[in-house]
Amino acid sequence: MSDVGLPEGEKDLASLIERIYASVERPDLWPETIGEIGRLVGGRNDFWFTGPTPFYSQPNPTASEAGCHGTFLLSRADLKALDQHAVEFDNLIVRFLKLVFLSVLWSQKDVSAREALGARMVTRYLQARDPSRSDARGARHLITAMWEDGRMFDLRHLHYMQLLAPHLDRAARLQMRLNLIALRSELVSGALDHLMLGVIVVDQAGSEIWHNRGAEEIASDSEVLTFTGPRLVGRDASNTQAVRELICRAIAGEPGLLPIEREHSKPLLLVATPLRPAGIYGSSARPDEMGYGVVFVSDPDRTHNFTVESLQRAFDLTYREAQTAIAIARGQGLKIAARTMGVAPTTVRSQLQQVFAKTGTNHQAELAALVHRTFAHVR
Repeated sequence: MSDVGLPEGEKDLASLIERIYASVERPDLWPETIGEIGRLVGGRNDFWFTGPTPFYSQPNPTASEAGCHGTFLLSRADLKALDQHAVEFDNLIVRFLKLVFLSVLWSQKDVSAREALGARMVTRYLQARDPSRSDARGARHLITAMWEDGRMFDLRHLHYMQLLAPHLDRAARLQMRLNLIALRSELVSGALDHLMLGVIVVDQAGSEIWHNRGAEEIASDSEVLTFTGPRLVGRDASNTQAVRELICRAIAGEPGLLPIEREHSKPLLLVATPLRPAGIYGSSARPDEMGYGVVFVSDPDRTHNFTVESLQRAFDLTYREAQTAIAIARGQGLKIAARTMGVAPTTVRSQLQQVFAKTGTNHQAELAALVHRTFAHVR
């Protein structure tokens, strides 16, 4: 926003509007931004400030020369303007509190300053706003409290508050939208952490910007695929180059698959695909819409941590039946399963028949395959 040719107050207003939207992305700026807004609209210099030096500390010189000390003789027109100013200022404080609250939820960086600011505003506002009065005199009490340091309001201050109001409302909506995006991201991240598959999101440069727990476990247990900073690195230079080419093709819009051989285990399998907005396909995507990719990493040799609870839910098994199914899926014979469970082999055999009936299987190999298929990708 250009402020060339604007009067001084209008330049301040233009600068503040830009600062409001900058504070949405950098919530640690809100205390100073709110302080500057207060200065522009003629607010009391210590109304919400808690530190040693106010953001805006110069009183109105006209009011000081007039010897204003909290007792005022105002005309009817002045009182009407005062009441309107009080209403606008009420709304301004509510907007400030909303933004401070939303910003605390959004970012914890330098959060103590915003928490102190919010607490100060609430305390100071309730002290000044006489709760026993619901008429105009209650609103005037608020303004009088702010005039105690020799400040006076004029129509210019009222005009600035009215101009800033829609921008503060929009900033609150943007802050709320960012909060929702962050919440959804956390929910998705939590869900992806339940996958046995590794999931790695990469940016336009092929650098990792997020990965789930499965990817971290595979990388920590694997000698052929690891994280070095933000990069996926193979066991040797040729593997690393193959991984990078796979990711670059995916970012450019071409899905791909890459097996990485291991000496004593089955190969790791990498599947890379582009990430695009919904409805964007193939060549119709603009370059700025094709800048991200996702890599899925599968390790066929990873053991699955079957739980009694998960098998009970999946197949409506009893506790003992689920224990029996887990033993079979892990390759244990009936005798070992009986000894582990502390029951007779005949009891385990009887429970196994019940498991066969409930799962629709007929022998142990079929049951083991079913359990592995069911929980192959979910913890």
